[in-house]
Amino acid sequence: MRAFKRRRGMYAARLDTDERDVIAALVADVAELLGGGRLEARGPEAAVVGDGDPRMRIEPLPPPSDPAVRRLLPDASRDDPQIAEEFRRLTEDDLRAGKIARLTKLWDALTTPAEGWRADAFVVAPQDAQELAAAITDLRLVLAERLGIRTDEQAERLYDALLDSPQAEVADDAVEPAEILDPAARRYLVAVYGALSWLQESLVDLLLHDLRAPGRPAGP
Repeated sequence: MRAFKRRRGMYAARLDTDERDVIAALVADVAELLGGGRLEARGPEAAVVGDGDPRMRIEPLPPPSDPAVRRLLPDASRDDPQIAEEFRRLTEDDLRAGKIARLTKLWDALTTPAEGWRADAFVVAPQDAQELAAAITDLRLVLAERLGIRTDEQAERLYDALLDSPQAEVADDAVEPAEILDPAARRYLVAVYGALSWLQESLVDLLLHDLRAPGRPAGP
């Protein structure tokens, strides 16, 4: 994996086949968690879940039962359950639809070869960078919930413990696990979390640089 760089007016990273497959599978899993079905099985006229007017929803909408989905769709108020319930009723369908749409765009970018580029190129148009960075944030939030990560410090401790010393055990206060994972599965998720964080950072750095210089073309 190589970070995003400006290439030919685009933002381009390099992912080998295994890296691309791992991220694409995670994208499909998160889209399914949000109710979008399996992206790889969708037809050309697949509808987006939640598409339509959210004001048509009459009945209260309970919070998601999966803590990872609830982290993607948090309560609007921690202090007032009625406000949280009403906000969720009015907005959750659109929030889900927007997230699924961004994940679908990311999945398409990962699984569709970029014409005229080398086979390992992961190419993002500058106008799509913000949406794809947001989609990567959602992937990282789901992984963080599965790993019990709540703070940057916890992420650093977990990453150091399980990647720098693969056989090391995590201290009891390093994380608060959301679910029980065997060491091999945890190391795998930590590796994916770290790679996505690093890849996203390189994309956001390019995006912010160009946003601070709006007259500058995205190019080498």
